[in-house]
Amino acid sequence: MMSRMHDIYRWGLLALLLAVVSSAAGAEDVSARALKLYEKHYYEDAGRLLRPQLAALDSASQPAARLTLGMIYLRSAELYLELQRTALVIETDYLKKLSAQKGANASRYADFYLGQALLEDGKFTESAKYLQRFSASAGVTAAYKSYANVELGAAYWRSKQAQKAGALWAAAAASTPEDKAALAAAYAAAGAQEHHPLAMADAAMDEAKKQGKPIGAHLAGNLLRAYADAPEKALDLLAANEFRGASFVEMLGQSKSISFYDPALLGDLAHAHLRAAVLYLEQAGRDPRLGNTAAYFLIDAYLLQGNAEQSLRQAAAFLAQSQLPAQYRDHASSRQAAAQYLAGKRQEANALWTDLAEKSAARPELLAEVMLSCTQASADCAKYEQRAVAATETGEGKKYFSLNAALGKYYLLRKDYAKAVLYMEAGRDKANKNKIEANDPVMLTGLAQAHYHNKKFSESLEIYFEMSKQYPAVRQIQDAMQGIYATEQRSAGDVKIF
Repeated sequence: MMSRMHDIYRWGLLALLLAVVSSAAGAEDVSARALKLYEKHYYEDAGRLLRPQLAALDSASQPAARLTLGMIYLRSAELYLELQRTALVIETDYLKKLSAQKGANASRYADFYLGQALLEDGKFTESAKYLQRFSASAGVTAAYKSYANVELGAAYWRSKQAQKAGALWAAAAASTPEDKAALAAAYAAAGAQEHHPLAMADAAMDEAKKQGKPIGAHLAGNLLRAYADAPEKALDLLAANEFRGASFVEMLGQSKSISFYDPALLGDLAHAHLRAAVLYLEQAGRDPRLGNTAAYFLIDAYLLQGNAEQSLRQAAAFLAQSQLPAQYRDHASSRQAAAQYLAGKRQEANALWTDLAEKSAARPELLAEVMLSCTQASADCAKYEQRAVAATETGEGKKYFSLNAALGKYYLLRKDYAKAVLYMEAGRDKANKNKIEANDPVMLTGLAQAHYHNKKFSESLEIYFEMSKQYPAVRQIQDAMQGIYATEQRSAGDVKIF
């Protein structure tokens, strides 16, 4: 999670960059307009504005526009990764409640989506159990049984049972665009390039268009996963689909229905945006004027991908410059420490974090950087935690927002939800409580999850409602939360799940 403080740093750095490039090359103002949307945390709007105009820009203006796009997609990826972590917790809880229901009005499809959610959460054995149970059940369509077998193959593949996976995939139906897209997604996720998942996905989309079929949420979700190694195709798909609707709606009687959503969707959105971020940042970095600035963002992008070695190379390139402003040097150094830790250089990482923490006496934003990067690396952050807690006890005001937010993230990952809420509440703009224009949406997502664990469902729903205005895919978390709210807070008459 990035702090709102670092958002401001990024905004200042790129604004300065665009001013320089504009004066030198007459860059179009579309990049500046996209950047204003970025500043408001409207990442998808910013990308949709700028990317279609990229080809129309003159060659001298394109590198800055590509850097802007890389920055936009990086922040979008960070947000969707946090949303996915939250969604897996809440949606799995909800689907387990649905799966446990018995009787005539019980869902027949809950086991399928629960199996998918557990697969996405890395619980392969448990996932296989629910997918097998769904495939053996009566009253479900043959198409969904086929999809379940494809997902079961993925569970086998990820649990190192390649032969079982291959047998299921070989036997899977491939007669409809939906069938082909499901197989293409499975092959892409498994890295089985010998089956040409990209070509399969293209064929599925072409066939759907020829048949006059709309690209529904289920088909689009599988296509998105199949385009794992084709970021431009993924972005084209995202531009044409909001992913607002359910993947499947199960009708239970005349007045009851359940909307199911793809549990992998938010993660796939994150990975699509992250791949796009790396693509555009690397392209921008080839321009001699922008190489160092692109390196600054690539430190984060590679770290988010789990590529510690590449992140370290970018950090070294960026930090080799002289006369860097302190805030940019400090951020790059803190991320360098995280990459060192993940690369197995733990002694060097702890020495760097300690050095930064010792320089943070009058700079809570620097201590926030240390807490965030240490937390991101899943390191032992106890000594930095103590320093951070002491600093927040003696300081107040907006200057300490980022440090409080960083502590909240730390406690959230440690499952200390009471403290997570305490510090995140202290780290948000009280005058603009849930407005993403005034608060880091990544922090708000973490706060919503902490509220959920504390059974403060209405507070959590308020955050998701506000966020869904800009990010329609958040609807799937809202629906799951409303379902749990309806069962655990039966007095809430204004809550409607079905």
